[in-house]
Amino acid sequence: MLITTEYGKIEITLQTISSIVKKVVQESYGPVNVGSPQQGFLARILGAEEKHGIKVTEEIDGTLEINIELVLEYGVRIPTVVTNIQENVFHRLKLLTEANNVKVNVYVVGLQD
Repeated sequence: MLITTEYGKIEITLQTISSIVKKVVQESYGPVNVGSPQQGFLARILGAEEKHGIKVTEEIDGTLEINIELVLEYGVRIPTVVTNIQENVFHRLKLLTEANNVKVNVYVVGLQD
């Protein structure tokens, strides 16, 4: 993501945006895990968990598309939790990166006690 200011250009990598999204999801109520519920020991050690649960892509027109896979706590109202996460991610990215065109897709891949 490239931002032009009066002083020059700022480039924010997609990995940085992914880290912001992960932090926002961790601060939200309801999620137990980001990514699939069944991840092996080797995947956790090698850091595949971050790449698997959050995918950030930038389209040609500058739109950021964020796909988040979540395992939620059993008993939470799924539509309410997902809507809150979408809004929180959108507003935090708008505040921190000045990104106006952001699509946040949340996929609930499991429930856990």
